[in-house]
Amino acid sequence: MPAPNMREPVVGIDLGTTNSAVATVEGGRPRIIPNRAGSRLTPSMVGFTPQGERLVGEAAASLAETHPSRVAWATKRFLGRRFSPELAQEARGTLPFTLVSGPSGDTRMRLADQLLPLTQVSAMVLGELKADAEAFFGRAVRKAVITVPANFDDGQRQATKEAAQVAGLQVLRLVNEPTAAAVAYGLTKGFEGRALVFDLGGGTFDVSILQVQSGVFEVVATGGDPVLGGEDFDHRIVQWLLAQLPPDRVEEVARDTVSMRRLKVAAEQAKRQLTHEQEATISVVELGDLAQGRGGLELSTALTRSFFETLCEPLSRRCLTVCEQVMAASGLTPDAVDAVLLVGGMTRVPLVRRLVTEFFAKAPATGLNPDEVVALGAAVHADELASQSGAALLIDVASHSLGVEMQGARVRRLVEKNTSIPSMAREVFLPSTSGQKEARIRIVQGEGEYTRDCRVLGEVLLKELPRAERGDVPLEVHFELSSDGTLSVKATSLRTGAMESLKVEARPNLQQQELERLEREQAEHAEAGGGAQAEENFRRLAERAEKFLQVLRRSVQENATEDALAALQRAEALVAEARERMSAGAVADAAARAELTRRLSLLVAGR
Repeated sequence: MPAPNMREPVVGIDLGTTNSAVATVEGGRPRIIPNRAGSRLTPSMVGFTPQGERLVGEAAASLAETHPSRVAWATKRFLGRRFSPELAQEARGTLPFTLVSGPSGDTRMRLADQLLPLTQVSAMVLGELKADAEAFFGRAVRKAVITVPANFDDGQRQATKEAAQVAGLQVLRLVNEPTAAAVAYGLTKGFEGRALVFDLGGGTFDVSILQVQSGVFEVVATGGDPVLGGEDFDHRIVQWLLAQLPPDRVEEVARDTVSMRRLKVAAEQAKRQLTHEQEATISVVELGDLAQGRGGLELSTALTRSFFETLCEPLSRRCLTVCEQVMAASGLTPDAVDAVLLVGGMTRVPLVRRLVTEFFAKAPATGLNPDEVVALGAAVHADELASQSGAALLIDVASHSLGVEMQGARVRRLVEKNTSIPSMAREVFLPSTSGQKEARIRIVQGEGEYTRDCRVLGEVLLKELPRAERGDVPLEVHFELSSDGTLSVKATSLRTGAMESLKVEARPNLQQQELERLEREQAEHAEAGGGAQAEENFRRLAERAEKFLQVLRRSVQENATEDALAALQRAEALVAEARERMSAGAVADAAARAELTRRLSLLVAGR
């Protein structure tokens, strides 16, 4: 067991679309904190049983096998985005929930007869990771560095901070996922030079180029595609599977949530199998609308790697388009990159690796788990912020241009994309006409020349301006972009001194009263230990420990060294204690459960 650290624990969290992970630094090295079921990754899934009990992570994934319409996944794709009919259509047909608009224009989810802000769904996942970390440390965890896609805009970053607040976490800093990956690679592998991070996750795709030297990680340029990830590759396979069904049954199966979930699981399994094999056999039973007595449809087929690559090559090519754009923005050529780092589970796909190798004329670097490297880098930075050791300095860039709407709905940029952050910009504007009593200054984000091609973040309203010629009423606009990419804006009348800050009506934030209510509900849920889910997690972990013990016994029989025998005795004593706790019912004492969970987690992790 690692030596206790008296400093308040801090963690790094990779809040992913498909899976999430939490990590810490021990003995100067980052390590993944296993969840209370003993796994290193936690599914980013939330569900509600027919009895109304909340399930998160692996328990929610299990519920999806029997009640897929009661489980949500891939919600990160919609977090912090303003609701629109187009956004709702994006989710319809592929996900088991319906998107609707909230009071402030935020996007909400209707699932299992409940209406939930997507911020709350992310908070539930973060709360689960927080509980896992607290079980590992045996004490409260309040501070974290959380990663976000590099192409997340201001609203999405604010929503991530809100989710952390609801979960009871103080965000030390939001760090772009590619930057976190580069930190982990640079500090664990001793890399220095120019690195390109190719981050293809479950829901988003990011590319960042960083200059790494003497502990300084400076982002040169970044770009990405916010709607490109593993979910899209899975969807291609699902659509192909639907096409294998009798034409008169396709619509019926596509409407049935249980059937679509079965096809989705089969698609994911086939995709993973094709990473190592040339062909995957797919067999799905009980497709159709069982409620209408039309179930019983079966599908058996085979998907070859070559045909999978044909299906998904357009998606893979979109990745290379982003690479070309980022290379152009940086003024570099592919041969100027010293290392290509692959991040995200989708980078295991042979087609993706082959295209990356061909584009950069070099094999990508290996050595770190692409599913875990982001969380490890976040943990390194969290430890750095807590200790203030000065071992690493992160210099990131603005992921989007920021500006002000001018006459004719044209955009005047104050902060250009890929500007180093933190950054400040000031500019003086004039009212559109003479004699105006007030001025509305719209703040926009994006690369378009006109407001219609950008996103409006909000507006600053300056009132009671002096009646005068427009040239005599100068208005100063001040932008401040923080190190984690969030924006604050002030506008000042240089003649009267009146000042206003950005009004965030255009940001899809939660109302303060609702935010406080969600915080209370999350705290009550955490205090209750997750109810039956905490007991189920403990039971699953104990079962994994039992299996590990069987493997350890066989190993000792083959090589009965003194150290091996001692390790076996410790493991047997620990598993016996877990059995005793389970036979006595729930582990009522929270501290005792935390310590036992920590020890079991370390056992199944082989530590």
